[in-house]
Amino acid sequence: MKVAITGASGHVGVALIEELRRRGHGVRALGFHDIAYFEKNNIEYVKGDVNDRAAMESLLEGCDALIHSAAIISINGGQNGLVRKVNVDGVRNVMQTALDLKIQRVVHISSIHAYDPLPQDQVLDESRNFVDNTAFAYDQSKRDGQLTVLEFVKMGLPAVIVNPTSVTGAPENKLSLQGKAILDIYLGKIPAMFAGGYDWVDVRDVASSICNALTMGRVGENYLLSGKYYTMKDIVGIVSEVKGSKIRVANVPVWVVKAGLPFVKLQSWFTGKAPLYTIESIEILLHGSPMISHEKARLELQHNPRPFKETVADLVEWFKANGYIKN
Repeated sequence: MKVAITGASGHVGVALIEELRRRGHGVRALGFHDIAYFEKNNIEYVKGDVNDRAAMESLLEGCDALIHSAAIISINGGQNGLVRKVNVDGVRNVMQTALDLKIQRVVHISSIHAYDPLPQDQVLDESRNFVDNTAFAYDQSKRDGQLTVLEFVKMGLPAVIVNPTSVTGAPENKLSLQGKAILDIYLGKIPAMFAGGYDWVDVRDVASSICNALTMGRVGENYLLSGKYYTMKDIVGIVSEVKGSKIRVANVPVWVVKAGLPFVKLQSWFTGKAPLYTIESIEILLHGSPMISHEKARLELQHNPRPFKETVADLVEWFKANGYIKN
């Protein structure tokens, strides 16, 4: 089939293009800034953004299916309304266009962040409550984007929703937050960490399950695409195994990390670079659920996440091949 993809130059988008091409599907991408990636890899694309109705019509014209991957990922607030503009308003425009053009299948990529991670001592599955209005801006935007899709399902849109956890691994285009974290650990650039962790899943397994959702899964249903929970100490251990030498990272109390927030913000302001960490990234690691179930996705989308050590090993090889790690 011919598949349109938004967010196609992002981490998941790049893996999706590879998987779709491997399966013999045609691809048309929506490009906003990074159109050089599409030109370099001979990918058909339309230039525009998710709030541009004309661009969305051009993207979807003649396509059988749509994978909506475009989103602003933020660990630093609502970014003056941009997070909501893309993750909620953009979803509405994309779904309306898909409905009007009678697209045969839509897969919307939401996030585990749409769901309340608490309580941590109970299994988190698709029946868990959404986050409330005290949650961070990104979490609320993914919740509201998902609810928007369900509104269109009631109007007849044949959409399926997936909720990945912390997506990691090769291929990358521009370094993802998770990829940069693994790289910095490998290079010994992380001097200290605190107790905490998250559920990590390979980007290739996520891409495979999303592509499966083009023909599998039930309209109006959502599926958690999780992997396995690891503490940050576990991650350092796995990266050390792959590297073949012990990486030493000091453990510090979380209050020490929080006390450094003003200095991290100041450094970010002076350098113009994203902050090393934020209160959101701290809370994510502190409250990440260690019991996220992907049983529904396993049964209905054949979601089968690989061991995380394999993910890290392949990512390190990708770093070496692309000059991030000098052999």
